[in-house]
Amino acid sequence: MEIDIFPIPSAKGVYRYIGTSFLGLIIITYIVGAYKIAQQLIGEDKELLCFLVTIPIFIGGYAVFVLSLHGIKQCLYAYFKSNRKELNNRVDQENMDACIIKHLEDIQKKLETKLAIETPQCDVVPQPIQQKPQISEMANDLKPQIMSELEETLKNAQRDLAPFIQQLHIDRTQMAEAKEKQEKDKLDKILRYTCLVFLPHGFSDEELFQIEEAVKLLVQYNGIVNCVSVKIEKKKLKQTDLKNFAWNIGHQYNIDNEVLAMFVVNLFHSWFKNTEKGTIQKTLHNTTGTYSIKIDENIIEHLPQLEEKMLGKNRK
Repeated sequence: MEIDIFPIPSAKGVYRYIGTSFLGLIIITYIVGAYKIAQQLIGEDKELLCFLVTIPIFIGGYAVFVLSLHGIKQCLYAYFKSNRKELNNRVDQENMDACIIKHLEDIQKKLETKLAIETPQCDVVPQPIQQKPQISEMANDLKPQIMSELEETLKNAQRDLAPFIQQLHIDRTQMAEAKEKQEKDKLDKILRYTCLVFLPHGFSDEELFQIEEAVKLLVQYNGIVNCVSVKIEKKKLKQTDLKNFAWNIGHQYNIDNEVLAMFVVNLFHSWFKNTEKGTIQKTLHNTTGTYSIKIDENIIEHLPQLEEKMLGKNRK
């Protein structure tokens, strides 16, 4: 146990001198007080004896003062140590709220971008040539048939421009529709996987719907919103099962571990109310041990096997 006999501040500059002066004032006060007490005990006429008695009185009083400060310091240290998790969770919650607000702004921007899809102009009509191109002196020597061929080529190019742009618009539309269909099929399989892994563990219909909606928001907008309308009650699943589930989902969309940790804390708060976000972030991927939900990097490809295992049939 370390006790500071002379707790002089370590700060530099004027603050150090102020601290030193304050400490000197305390010591002088204790010496004067000890001398006054010695005079009351022995008598004012015995100065030498009073001075000798002042020394042990000063040492005892100053020792009580230092021990009192040390006791206060130890009490504060014990308090903060015992409440470390709660204080860290409070800080994590504040950081999480700030991150949620940021994700809300990102989600809003993505929604606005999705609604305002740029459509290529398909009704572009080439502007007619207002004036004849200037012909240099060298062009005057060209034969008339060459000039007519050049003019015909320009007319054909202007005539083919509109169909070319229309075809580009059709191709872009088909490509966007194919991509949208592919993403929708992927999301449907992710939600199917979500339902199947939680279905055997006694979750209610409302809880399963809440989990699917949270997963949909996570994978579509990479965001977490603290608006869980149905509280997910704690079941037999372990924390590791839920972390493995979050990692399986996030791996399909390359979602950051910090976002996945906040997703787990917000959705499954009953399991993680006393767990720090940083701990969850470091332990999302668990392969050693026996768990109900295991790490699977290819949950989409293995979905038919999961359906056969859970439902006793193989969907085609």
